[in-house]
Amino acid sequence: MRERGVFFTFLSFLLIGVILSLLFFSTSSNQRFSETTIEVSVLNAINAKYDDITDDIITLDPTIGFPGIQQRILPFAYTEDGNTLTITQTLPIPSGKLALYFDLINAYKVFVEDTNAQRTFDGVTVNLDVPTPATWGGTAPLSAGFNVLPHCLQYRIEDANNVSFASPSTIGCSREFSLSSIHRIDITISLLTGVDDYNLATCSFTGGCPHQDYNAEMGPYFTLRFLDANCTSCTLSAEDQFIYGPFDADEQSIAFSCTGSECTSPPIQLLLGDVLHITHSGSPITIQSAVEFTGDISTFYYQDANYSVQKTGFNTYKSNVVVFPT
Repeated sequence: MRERGVFFTFLSFLLIGVILSLLFFSTSSNQRFSETTIEVSVLNAINAKYDDITDDIITLDPTIGFPGIQQRILPFAYTEDGNTLTITQTLPIPSGKLALYFDLINAYKVFVEDTNAQRTFDGVTVNLDVPTPATWGGTAPLSAGFNVLPHCLQYRIEDANNVSFASPSTIGCSREFSLSSIHRIDITISLLTGVDDYNLATCSFTGGCPHQDYNAEMGPYFTLRFLDANCTSCTLSAEDQFIYGPFDADEQSIAFSCTGSECTSPPIQLLLGDVLHITHSGSPITIQSAVEFTGDISTFYYQDANYSVQKTGFNTYKSNVVVFPT
C-alpha cells in the first residue's frame, strides 16, 4: 500500500508539473503572439507611410497614383508606354512653373514631417530631404532629376534654359548607363510664336546635317523635326526642317540660328552623344523628345529626395536610399 501511495503521489506531482508547464507555455505564447502582432502593426504603419510618400512625390509611373494630377505640378508633361518615354518640355521653362514645383515639394515636406498630435499624427515619424531653394531659406538651385530604370538614364532640368537626357547619377541603378540601351530618339521642336526669324541649321556631323534612313545595324538613331508654321519670318529649307541619322557617344551638335544684320532670335542648340542636351533662351518653344529603349521601362521617378520612415519608440525604419527598385 505504501508503494502505491508513493506512486500516486508521484503521478500527482507529475500532473501538476505538466499543468504548470502548459500554463507557462500558454502565457509565453500569448506574450510572443502579442509582441509579434505589435511588430507587424508597426511594420504595416511604416510601409503604409513610406508608400504614401513614394506615390505622392516620387514615382511617376502611370499605373501608380494619379498621373494627371501629378503632371499639373511637374514642369514638363510625359507619357510612358512600354519601352518609350516621351517628354514634352517648354523652353525657357516659365519661372513660375519651376518655382511652383519646388514650393509644392517643400510644402509637402512640412506636411508629412508634422508631428502635432492635433493634426492626426499617427506616431510614424518622417524625415524627408528635398532641395530647398532661396524662397524656402535654402541655397539649392532650381534643378531636378528624374531617373528611368532599369536603363539608368536621367531626364534632368538643369535650369530654365537647359534640359538633358544624360547619366550623371546612378541612384537606384544596378549598372551604369549604356548608349546601347537606346534604340532611337525622335525630337520635335515647335515654335509657339511668330516673332522668330530662323533661317539656318548647322551640324557638326561629318558631311553636315545628316539625312540618312534608318538601318537597324547603325546603332542609336535620331530624327529631328523643326515645325515653324507659326513663324512667318523663318526661312529654313525643307532639308533643314527634318534632320535624321545615326549618332554615337562622340558629341555632335545641331543648331538652329539666324544669319543677317537684323536677326533677333537666339540659337536653339542640341548636343547628341551621351545622350541629348538642349539649350534655348529665346521666345517660348516646345520640345517633344520620345526616347525608345531596347527594353521596357520598369519605373520613372523623381530622384532628388531622400526619405526615411520610423515608428516612435521602435528601432525599425525604412529608407529609399537602400530599398529603391532596380
